[in-house]
Amino acid sequence: MKKNKHHAFILADSLIALTIISLGITFTLICHQCLVRQTKQQYINLAAHRIAKEATDELVATQRPVYLRRDELNAIAFEKKVVVSLDDQIILEVRK
Repeated sequence: MKKNKHHAFILADSLIALTIISLGITFTLICHQCLVRQTKQQYINLAAHRIAKEATDELVATQRPVYLRRDELNAIAFEKKVVVSLDDQIILEVRK
């Protein structure tokens, strides 16, 4: 009877260890996906700020409204505001 209790304890211990390891792997993958999304969003924000600066620089130089397009980003600069959008979704808007 003692031998069976020993085997049951080893089995339970192994199941708990495997559960902890699988939870660790799952949480690691979830965190990786979150970091990938955050990185992508930061690249989009950086590109939006760069195109907004380029549009305002051209606005100051030409004194006319400016429309710029880089890949999927669109920037429109007027005297009172600059709007940067990605596929018709406003990402950045700066008002004077």
